[in-house]
Amino acid sequence: MTLRPVPPGNGAAPAPADEAAQNAAALLRVVLRLCDALPRLVVHDPGLADRLGPVRTLLGARLTRDRIEEADARLNAVLDQQIAFLQEMQDARTSVKDMLGTLVERLASVGTSTVRFQNRVSAHRAALGGQPGPQALLQVVEGLLADTREVSEEIEQSQAELAEARRKVESYELRVRALEQELANASRLVQNDPLTHALNRRGLDEVFRVEASRAVRYRVPLTVVMIDLDDFKAINDTLGHAGGDRALVHFVTTAQACLRSTELIARTGGEEFVVAFPATPVQSAVDAMRRLQRDLARNAFVHDGHSRQMTFSGGATIWVEGESLAQTLQRADAAMYAAKRAGKNRVVIAG
Repeated sequence: MTLRPVPPGNGAAPAPADEAAQNAAALLRVVLRLCDALPRLVVHDPGLADRLGPVRTLLGARLTRDRIEEADARLNAVLDQQIAFLQEMQDARTSVKDMLGTLVERLASVGTSTVRFQNRVSAHRAALGGQPGPQALLQVVEGLLADTREVSEEIEQSQAELAEARRKVESYELRVRALEQELANASRLVQNDPLTHALNRRGLDEVFRVEASRAVRYRVPLTVVMIDLDDFKAINDTLGHAGGDRALVHFVTTAQACLRSTELIARTGGEEFVVAFPATPVQSAVDAMRRLQRDLARNAFVHDGHSRQMTFSGGATIWVEGESLAQTLQRADAAMYAAKRAGKNRVVIAG
């Protein structure tokens, strides 16, 4: 009888490589779930979701070692900011607690002193009964002066301690406000891709929200173009990741010089970009993309003495009122792949 090997999926243990891939995918799901859950668990900082957005975007794209390292660095930065913020909040709470404790103690002390003072005044009043002599009168006056001075000193001390406690609270309050401003600034910064300084997906989402609303209000078109650099893997293979990074910067720099200030470019993946054209018909957006292709042809990318002409394939579409950005990008993406199949270095309008 001939024994046949059991094919994978019919009870056989997975190969080591398959098991490693499955473990990596499972671990990635755990990290992405944490990125989604953490902002809902932290009530002190609504901007945390914004700062975790780029980490999730990096891990949600095609994974490379560089992207994993960048995601790790960004996550560490977010954690450091969050720890500093929470420490300042704790210090502020402790300061407020100390101030309230001091207030209670001093009020109790002043109250005790007041009762003691009232008792002594009653004693002095009793000493004035009858026919006191000059010596007795002098003792009452001296007693009243001493008692008044003692109460006055205690009140002044209480006021000084309360003023110091208030100063500390105000100092911590200013520090917490400064930290909140820093975190807000950091949230705005995470709308830009750190390598190319184009918008990232978070920034694109915000631009789309604003421009879609404007398109509806003024009844003007909003065109979106999806771009994928042609044969970018060959640049990475021949020039290394440093060369690939410089190529991305070259492309964005050329695009920003070619586009109008109202036309915004965002990096949504490794070599994938989206350009938003507010108040622009689709054909005008395609014409702008063809101008960019001509500019890239005239300005070759140069790195370490190697010159390479960069091209891209694009898909253009008009946003339809009521659509989400994801739905619009899906049509643009399909048109972009049609451009790839048609020979690359061209822009196709979605049907």
